[in-house]
Amino acid sequence: MKYLILLGDGMADFPLPKLDGRTPLEVAFTPSMDEVARLGVCGLFCPIPEGCPPGSDIGNLSLFGYDPCETYTGRAPLEAASHGIVIQPDQIAFRCNLVTLEDGLMKDFTSGHITTEEAAALIQALQAELTGFPATFSSGVSYRHLTIITGSPEELANFEALNCMPPHDITGKPYGPHLPSGPGSELILNLMETSQPILSQHPVNAARVASGALPVTSIWLWGQGRAPRIQSYRHRFGLAGAVISAVDLVNGIGVLTGLQVIKVPGATGYLDTNYKGKVSAAFEAIKEVDFVYLHVEAPDETSHEGRVDLKIRAIEDFDAYVVAPCLEYLQRHPHMRILLAPDHITAISTRTHERGPVPFALCGEGVTPNACVAYSESTAQETGILLAHGHTLVAHMLRAPTIDFPTLTRVSE
Repeated sequence: MKYLILLGDGMADFPLPKLDGRTPLEVAFTPSMDEVARLGVCGLFCPIPEGCPPGSDIGNLSLFGYDPCETYTGRAPLEAASHGIVIQPDQIAFRCNLVTLEDGLMKDFTSGHITTEEAAALIQALQAELTGFPATFSSGVSYRHLTIITGSPEELANFEALNCMPPHDITGKPYGPHLPSGPGSELILNLMETSQPILSQHPVNAARVASGALPVTSIWLWGQGRAPRIQSYRHRFGLAGAVISAVDLVNGIGVLTGLQVIKVPGATGYLDTNYKGKVSAAFEAIKEVDFVYLHVEAPDETSHEGRVDLKIRAIEDFDAYVVAPCLEYLQRHPHMRILLAPDHITAISTRTHERGPVPFALCGEGVTPNACVAYSESTAQETGILLAHGHTLVAHMLRAPTIDFPTLTRVSE
């Protein structure tokens, strides 16, 4: 048996007045996702456990089949693993966004989706200039980077307890009330403030302003955590697998779980990503391994922008360029299961992540259809399936010889 998880990050949403009370998934033209729902079993599941913040870190851990309540220490440590960084006992990792602050507002948490090449030059400058701090900087993709801070046990405990707001949660809002706060925040705030003149004087920003692009005005630190301990996929499920994503967070989970991380040229984490390359890489990988996790970030990014038109486009692109060829592959290789799901709700109305049940569709060998006619939040709700613990969905997919409505309604109990 082969297993393929197709993850449309943040695809789920709430009904929108401008869509006549429908969600983007209900409005989008998604014949392939609808076919997955018709061929298999469809329902709702909760990727974000009670007490956990709604985010891609928690949601993706659930979709990999791990209980976030047992494995999660923070977002940044997962991304650090993707960078090949081993967090030492006297260190803590922070996610470092390159952001645009303007007139007291969080104007853009992506700095206009700055290119990876431009961002690398800025991160290099910060590393060279901020030598007076117990911090090192590591370049990532586009606006997503890391800061590793070394400290005493007391300092690290304070850093862990800091209130650090994800910048995508305050887009267009005053950022002052949401700056890092709590014991130990002085160092973090000082780092952020000291970065600003270095960034403002950099040639990369001068060129961006000249071209009409948004400048990077500051770093924003958040998502902090110590090194996590996670079982390997082979130990947990007895499977070898691969991960395909443009996002360090997802690739980091792959590293920590012992999966092969496949980097695809042109994978950007946005609408212009190399869909064809990612799908081709998945088909090549699944010849050799048991499991492939194919992650697409664009629906989440467009939701954070508050662009319902772009979110619908991202969903339709995901359907046409990822789900459709994977369905065709299933027809030629029937000894296989495909799971289709988002990792959380990313609401157009709030431009951020929200908790709540999201739809899944699972088809393939040993899966009994439950007469769902389309893939959306409303049609999934109509099936009567609601899995309270998201990680059990994947565990059931990978372990159960047959999957049907009665077993799924019991799997989270």
